[in-house]
Amino acid sequence: MGREKLATGGQKVRRVAFYVRVSTEGQARVVEGSLKNQEQMLATELRRRNAGQPWGRLVGTYVDGGFSGSNIERPEFKRLLADVERGAIDAIFFTELSRLSRSLKDFLNIFEFTQQHKCDLVCLKTEIDTTSPFSNLVVRILMVFAEFERDMTADRIRRNAYERSKRGLAYGGFEPLGYKRDPEHKGKLLVDAEEVKIVRDIFQTYLRKRSLLESLKALKKKYDHPRIQKLSRNGIYGILTNRMYIGIREIRSNGNTEEVPGEWTAIITDKTFEQARDILSGNGPGPRTPRHNYIFSGLIRCARCSKKLQGKSGRGRSGQVRYYYAHPGRCTEGGLHSIEAEDAHKLVEEWLTRMQKDKEYFHELLETGREELGKKLRALKSSLKRLDHEDAALRKKLHNATTQSLLKEGPATKALAEKDAEQLLEQLRENERQTEGQKSQADTLAAILSTGDDAQFRLYTDRLSKYLKSTPAQKCRRIFELVRTLTLGEEGLHIELVHPNGSRPSYTDQTAILLRDRIPLPGILLLKSKGYLKKLYHDEGLSTNAIARRIGVGQSTVSDAIQRHGLTKALKDYAKRPQHVPFGFDFKSGKLVQNRTEQQTIRMVRQLREAGMTLRDIAAHLNRKLVPTKRGGVWDSALVGRLLNREAKEP
Repeated sequence: MGREKLATGGQKVRRVAFYVRVSTEGQARVVEGSLKNQEQMLATELRRRNAGQPWGRLVGTYVDGGFSGSNIERPEFKRLLADVERGAIDAIFFTELSRLSRSLKDFLNIFEFTQQHKCDLVCLKTEIDTTSPFSNLVVRILMVFAEFERDMTADRIRRNAYERSKRGLAYGGFEPLGYKRDPEHKGKLLVDAEEVKIVRDIFQTYLRKRSLLESLKALKKKYDHPRIQKLSRNGIYGILTNRMYIGIREIRSNGNTEEVPGEWTAIITDKTFEQARDILSGNGPGPRTPRHNYIFSGLIRCARCSKKLQGKSGRGRSGQVRYYYAHPGRCTEGGLHSIEAEDAHKLVEEWLTRMQKDKEYFHELLETGREELGKKLRALKSSLKRLDHEDAALRKKLHNATTQSLLKEGPATKALAEKDAEQLLEQLRENERQTEGQKSQADTLAAILSTGDDAQFRLYTDRLSKYLKSTPAQKCRRIFELVRTLTLGEEGLHIELVHPNGSRPSYTDQTAILLRDRIPLPGILLLKSKGYLKKLYHDEGLSTNAIARRIGVGQSTVSDAIQRHGLTKALKDYAKRPQHVPFGFDFKSGKLVQNRTEQQTIRMVRQLREAGMTLRDIAAHLNRKLVPTKRGGVWDSALVGRLLNREAKEP
């Protein structure tokens, strides 16, 4: 159906539709609000165009109140498209592009759809009329950057919310029981004089009853408060475990939890809160009092295969029950199979006690940690500069790609160009996400490095003291606030501490670790590792007496361990270790095996000699390249000559 014609001069008079939209139902309910304003602006524009001669007539107004522009799932908008498809509308008036669509993909589809059905799009605020080619170009470019700006705005909102949380400001939404909003300071809470008594009574009632259900019954019987009457068993649990009542703001992000002081007054003491937590932890499913507290359960890992070690128990030959951490099966990488739970607990607690009392030792570890974090901070700053350059280049490419896509002809060519533009836009978003993540890491590192040594010592020792004074049941929970990783190697426990001012990073995140160390295993534990003992006894060829001196145990203890692991019989099958292992080889498992690095050095020496270099020049070249010799010395012409002569004699 073509556009209507008036009798006067045969001038085409367009059938015009108004489209107005607001995102929330609250806006839609305002009688003289945004919807009315939009419609009035569109009517004014239509009268202006009809001032000289007939230009168009209004056939209908399509109103979507309370629908987002991020998609096309809007009832009136769908009805509008249906009327366009049947040829009843020649032009659509709307106030701004975001009213029609906030999605580039959706807008381009709408744009193509209306062009196919010979319907114009007229936007007031950008003064765009799609009847001209230049306007088409402007529309597409504006929509690209409108969508990008929407995504950036969403990211800024998330970042601002996180920064507000780090300052200890309260959540939005419903006010927690016991507090009310501060009308003068957004994000701060004031203590509600009436409800604070109820909150304290909830804790005291639970400490007496030691049951959520019984506590709930007693509270509902005692208080006629509407929020108490609506409270459920889960609601009581939520109050008892909510750390905001002790003045702590918890920030959860990507599976991690960060704690900062809240901008409100605590109404429950730490002691009362911990008592309630301890009772709750003992009221879960399973036995009420566990036979053993596996403090490192879920934390300790194998250094070889990186798998978590499980808390297990069993009876030995003497019938005594043993508690230990072990692999589900055997370690696939040959790591230490298990460690006694009490041994692990004792080693770590002795190390933590030393950290708390030995300030000089603490500062040694702190200095090493500062050097590592300084390197990481410099690397992050270099990466941020690179990302900044990439960001500028991507923005330029996106602008050029968008412009070029509008100059292409043919639907297939246009679709390909538009796909390239979308890929560039996605790359730009990913680049922005990486930049924000690395900026956050750099800020965290800078804050940690700016804290003085004495202040760091106080921060750590306060947390260490709290942990060491805890009961075994409390340590099971608090260990995750203190220790980031604990890995069991052949010769020691590798430990990393969480920084007191930061959140607990993930296992794979190595960014903000300031203090780490290796706790040596006692000799008696080292002998439990068959692989470690085999390395000393077979590979290094040490005697039982030498092994005993190295690890600090008796010679008979080493002999018993060798017999227990079956290494004496296996030794007969091993060739005798040669007095001198030639360059290019290593002695492993009783035989010579090629050393790849040294074999490459031999080939390089041979090539340099074939190129006409003297033995002295070859030695100087190897020293400049810092190529190691077999025994850690320097290269000279005699050493190079012996190497070449040996190579010449080999068949």
